[in-house]
Amino acid sequence: MMKHLLLVLFISGMLITINYSFVEKANINTIDSAAQPEDVIKLKAKVIKAGLFKVIRSGGLVKSANTSTGKAISKPVIQMVKTTTRIPLVKDAHMSLQYRIWNLPEQPAYIKLRRVLKHPAMTLPDGKVSTGSDYMINGHVSIGQVIAYTGYGLNEEYEMLEGEWTFQIWYQDKKLVEQTFVTYWPDETEVQSLGSLSPAERIKHSSTSQSAMASLKPSNSHQQKQTAAKRNWMN
Repeated sequence: MMKHLLLVLFISGMLITINYSFVEKANINTIDSAAQPEDVIKLKAKVIKAGLFKVIRSGGLVKSANTSTGKAISKPVIQMVKTTTRIPLVKDAHMSLQYRIWNLPEQPAYIKLRRVLKHPAMTLPDGKVSTGSDYMINGHVSIGQVIAYTGYGLNEEYEMLEGEWTFQIWYQDKKLVEQTFVTYWPDETEVQSLGSLSPAERIKHSSTSQSAMASLKPSNSHQQKQTAAKRNWMN
């Protein structure tokens, strides 16, 4: 009777162990199949540079449903004037930042990023009020990282607003990058010291403020210190 009882206990113990192991393995498989590489390897990001820029030239004005003003400048070439988070309200001044996101897998070659801009209330020519923009962009992955620009240019009188302009880059529900600029009215001395920030060839009826840089690449020109954009620059 005792042997039989021990045998029953032993068999029951084996069954419990086997069942427990099976359930635990099933749970592990579910977690693995749902996980994404970006979740396992936590993404890192930082702002590389931020400041006052000016446009040297561009590819022209295009319509854009994503921007604050409904317009965008394609393929701009920009040049940094100085590193700063304070942006003077001068015609054609551009607040821009370059950011880096890394710890990405090599594939896919592009990832979807969300680009957000929050700015002071702006009354557009049609009477509508804009407080920013929010849309998706493609981040080009190279060697496990994305390096890109985003920014905003001030062209029109209705864009000359004092206050905070905050740029954000999101991946899914994670905010990876945030940069805030503060615009202000400069005095006459500062305006003269800056000189003209307008491109040599102005675009007719354009507003470069209606563009935000999403995937700019630095040019190889060390002397000019220019940055060439190979995508639409949208605000």
